[in-house]
Amino acid sequence: MQSTVHGGTSGLRLDWNECATGPSPAAVARVVANAADLHRYPRGLLGEVTEAVARENGVEAESVLLTNGVDEAVDLALSLVDTAYFVSPGFDAYLDRALVLGRTARAIPLDEHWEPAVAPAELTRGGALFLAQPHNPTGHLFRSEWVDAVVAGAEVAFLDTTYADFAAPDVRSALTDPYPLGTHPGLLLFRSFSKSHGLAGVRLGALIGTPELISRLRPRQRFHSVNSIALHALAGSLEDPAHRLRLCAQVLADRPRYVEALGSHPVFAEARDTHTNFVVARCRDGLSSADVVRRLGDRDVWVKDCGPLGLPGWLRISVGTHDDLDRLIHELSAIDSARTPPRTAPQRV
Repeated sequence: MQSTVHGGTSGLRLDWNECATGPSPAAVARVVANAADLHRYPRGLLGEVTEAVARENGVEAESVLLTNGVDEAVDLALSLVDTAYFVSPGFDAYLDRALVLGRTARAIPLDEHWEPAVAPAELTRGGALFLAQPHNPTGHLFRSEWVDAVVAGAEVAFLDTTYADFAAPDVRSALTDPYPLGTHPGLLLFRSFSKSHGLAGVRLGALIGTPELISRLRPRQRFHSVNSIALHALAGSLEDPAHRLRLCAQVLADRPRYVEALGSHPVFAEARDTHTNFVVARCRDGLSSADVVRRLGDRDVWVKDCGPLGLPGWLRISVGTHDDLDRLIHELSAIDSARTPPRTAPQRV
């Protein structure tokens, strides 16, 4: 997936679901401490961090393959099949990578309740199913019965758990450790360290599957596609679980504030809570989501238009800090006022 960079890195960035509070100090310290070794390939380091991720997830190291973000993970899964199934509206990388690699791409439409409108039996005829749970861009959790059925029956089931750490505690464990690998030989769990670890800048993820499935993928990976900086950053972050807990707690505490503030703002007809580190809001009738994004961008405030993701009229807005929310509401009010012509007093006749 190639994204257009707009507005540089300045301003209020609530468009790409980055961590609002920064990476772990332990991750930064480990990167700095090992900067003098950048002339070396990460030989032993790759094994060290792979084992740490395996321990974190309760699996053997042979079940873990570290990847250069979700894009490489998707490419590896696609290398096993000729056909890709993906949810629409949905994360655009699945479709983009399938088309780039020449795979047949088949969409799974969502109904008015944001549930998949295709029976599981239709998705078990071969190919790879790409499914984000929680879903992006809606932040919705699909019915567990439907997910269980398609994961059990798919040739390859790529289950993307990027946002699972931001779900409520009572559902989080079911999302992060959903299925025994031994009973799901075609399952590939994707773990992202961009959001819940605050490491988006190093593009690091992990595929988890049976040793047999991972052994098929490992030779297809580019030579040391995960670099030393990313590996040291993750190693430091894994040694600081308290930071991750604070990061997720901040999102869980502030997400309802974002929903309330956006839902009561005149720019929007509604705002919905999610199971992720973002919320979604639907623009009022007659107001274009693309226009709102453009006008906010002119004021150096960036949110995501969900139209290109298949959800027209909706905005995806990352959960930031209290100050971020205050500025967002201020700028939304400014652009709304600029669109509304002032009332004039009636003329006496």
